[in-house]
Amino acid sequence: MATPSQPVGQKVSHYRILRRIGGGGMGVVYEAEDLKLGRHVALKFLPEELANDAQALSRFQREAKAASSLNHPNICTIHEIDEVDGRAFIAMELLDGQTLRHVINGKPLEIETILDLGIQIADALDAAHSKGIVHRDIKPANIFVTNRGQAKILDFGLAKVTPVFGNVGQAGVAAQSTVSIEEHLTRPETALGTVAYMSPEQIRVKELDGRTDLFSFGAVLYEMATGTVPFRGESTGVIFESILNRAPVPAIRLNPDIPPKLEEIINKCLEKDRNLRYQHAADVRTDLQRLRRDTQTGRVVAASSGTMPASRQLGAWMAVAGIVLVAALAGAGYFLFHRPTLKLTERDTVVLTDFTNTTGDAVFDDALKQALAVELGQSPFLNVVSDRKVSETLRMMGRPANERVTVDVGRELCLRTGSKAMLSGSISSLGEPYVIGLVAVGCATGDVLDREQVEASSKPDVLKALHQVASALRAKLGESLPSVQKFDVPIEATTSSLEALKNYSMGDTILREKGEAPSIPFLKRAIELDPNFPMAYAGLAL
Repeated sequence: MATPSQPVGQKVSHYRILRRIGGGGMGVVYEAEDLKLGRHVALKFLPEELANDAQALSRFQREAKAASSLNHPNICTIHEIDEVDGRAFIAMELLDGQTLRHVINGKPLEIETILDLGIQIADALDAAHSKGIVHRDIKPANIFVTNRGQAKILDFGLAKVTPVFGNVGQAGVAAQSTVSIEEHLTRPETALGTVAYMSPEQIRVKELDGRTDLFSFGAVLYEMATGTVPFRGESTGVIFESILNRAPVPAIRLNPDIPPKLEEIINKCLEKDRNLRYQHAADVRTDLQRLRRDTQTGRVVAASSGTMPASRQLGAWMAVAGIVLVAALAGAGYFLFHRPTLKLTERDTVVLTDFTNTTGDAVFDDALKQALAVELGQSPFLNVVSDRKVSETLRMMGRPANERVTVDVGRELCLRTGSKAMLSGSISSLGEPYVIGLVAVGCATGDVLDREQVEASSKPDVLKALHQVASALRAKLGESLPSVQKFDVPIEATTSSLEALKNYSMGDTILREKGEAPSIPFLKRAIELDPNFPMAYAGLAL
């Protein structure tokens, strides 16, 4: 039997190991020669440290059984599962290429490639769901692309085989057992890259069916189209909150070259309510096939269209040049008499300072800044400097990492982080009502870019008022009105409890500064105050 440290050249059953080709937390993969059939295969072993782990072995066996029951060109073929000297291994199809994660590599793919691979993946999911198999871990790292451009779904280690009751599109709809969120998060290889593709029902630990794979597939399509994941964050809690409550930045905004129909398909996959999502993988495949046909037809029409005679081309160019010249002169005159107000772009970052609280009520101290960060975080236009980045920069400035960010400190942070603007909030009152204000200041000049103020008639209305003033500020800083209206989920959708928000904010800060254990009481208290507070649950899941 080959040893884990020196396996190359040794025999395992009727296989001779040739070389190591990959590995991760749940398996080590070698290229091997099948001595009986004279073919090359891939052998996947459980890591030695998990050889006696019952849960890991169960996943390993689940992967083999689920995948081996499927015979599809876009699913990696399993030849057998066996055990030698107490070590389980799977013999599978040897693939030549790279994972989709490496193919994307942070850059959008060509439309033809997206559609071609997307159709293959959807077809594979349709085949799996028709057999009652839900993958539950669809992500680019689990999709292989061969050198011939063939997609192969890998790693059925979290798959669930369930009965199929007539409706093959909703595999597992009657299943009572699901992979728990704890199992997902405690897998040795689990990282932010895994949870970013989880469906809302996975996060909420609901019963799962094939539609959970379609949500994850939508996240994969989004990444293929834009080069980035739809739900981002520096912690599991932030990502979970985004998946549950936030709409992703429109894919077409990040990549204007994609067809609007592709964005429509992606958005339908990413519906948070699974009843509004695609119900069958076959329907996704059909829409992608139709789009590919229409795209190809459009290219043929464009290529066959006639060209304008040279004389008409010259006249057209002269007319355009005249229009451009007039527009340029008009623009120059306008600029001389109307100096434009500084507007932010979607590439700019902003720094949030702590709220100035003169009410005497300590509940506002942490809660309002946290609420404002959540409000602005849903905007695809405003990029708020993260708390982690603020702490790192404060240390570089020779200040405590948890120092209160006053206006003066914020201005220095603004310059050191290369941010465009600083946002400062305040709340004051003489009893009731409360007055909430926001001021945006340009980092380089100190000029006031915008100032917004609103009243809240009572304490329970403060969060609603903050939502109003934050939306107004977003529009004044340059975000389009349609964008503000589309990405406009009020903080009350996350929690309406100021006390819960304050405890969550304190727990999040302590988690960042001191680790998990000291933060747990605050997160639990937030849940006690608001049992429907998803960000607090996500914080505990870290």
